[in-house]
Amino acid sequence: MIEMQYKGIKFNAVIATPGCGKSYLSDRYDFVIDADELKLKNKYIIPKDITRDELEKTKGNRKFEKNKKFSYENIELLLDNYLKQNKLIIGAPHNELFNYFQKRGIKFCFVYPNKKMKRELVRRFKKRKNPKEFIKLNKKMFYKFYKSNKKETRACVCYEFGKNEYLEDILQKFGVIFK
Repeated sequence: MIEMQYKGIKFNAVIATPGCGKSYLSDRYDFVIDADELKLKNKYIIPKDITRDELEKTKGNRKFEKNKKFSYENIELLLDNYLKQNKLIIGAPHNELFNYFQKRGIKFCFVYPNKKMKRELVRRFKKRKNPKEFIKLNKKMFYKFYKSNKKETRACVCYEFGKNEYLEDILQKFGVIFK
């Protein structure tokens, strides 16, 4: 497993909120696995030729046909395999991923935006062409999400990111080398 460190605390995976660059990293680096995208592509029947922009436009309103054979246990097996291959698992703060890491004793860092990031995140969501409903919900819920994020205790360490900071920059601070 890839080992990272922040504030003297070592960990092997990252859970991060929307708008920090998870998809960007998984699109550019073979060693980065986006657990959410893995789940999405197994839960639904997604056209193979769909672009990242087209996929982003479906956030908050997935109209794909559901895969009748989907189970999260299959995702866990895929993630286990990626960890054996020394891949970096990143994902959004969904209970399944928190539970996956906890069941396996995998230490992870929780990355979330600081209190001043509301406008910046809305800008990022618009830039990546997320649906208006997704943007509206995240804008409306920002401070509630922030308060909840501040209380996160399942992660071994938390990192609050600010303006002009993306997950790639943050992971470099944690010791990840991008080639």
